[in-house]
Amino acid sequence: MRLTRRAFFSTLAAGAIAPAASAHTMYNQWVVYRKKHLLIGCHREDMKTYELSLGISETLGHLLPEAKSRPARAPHPQRLASLLGTRQLELAILSVETGQSMKAGSAKFAPYGTIPLQQVAYLDGYILVSHQDFTAHHAWLLASALDQSGVDLTSPAGPDQFDIHTGVAAYLNGVPMDELLPG
Repeated sequence: MRLTRRAFFSTLAAGAIAPAASAHTMYNQWVVYRKKHLLIGCHREDMKTYELSLGISETLGHLLPEAKSRPARAPHPQRLASLLGTRQLELAILSVETGQSMKAGSAKFAPYGTIPLQQVAYLDGYILVSHQDFTAHHAWLLASALDQSGVDLTSPAGPDQFDIHTGVAAYLNGVPMDELLPG
């Protein structure tokens, strides 16, 4: 069987395309990136969340450089709800109202169900929240750095006050971080 020039180039092109089509997605790189960086969620519908996220990231860059903190901008708060609810994101800055709706799974957040959010810091009408399963010793380290920079950790976030994250509460109560380490 003789291979024609056209058949040869068709086979070559198909071979070049097939591996690209079956290659892994960028999702695996996102998992690696999340493990190496402390991402602080914000969204484009409220640019103040980005400004606050950027400010906290810069502060942590000086006080907790090993966290490699970065803002992570979502197009809208519903995307943050999806990421927080599935633990693809551990922290986010939200307006108090958005945070309360997201936690309750009400209004535009109903499709995501209730999300167990806890307060890490209060930022004058905004809150830095975490998923309740955010590691306690990481929350302790975060609280320590934010406290050093003058960020308010204790102000209530409104009438339906959020629970303070256990790691932040431990920091505020003087519990040594070593007591929060697993094992």
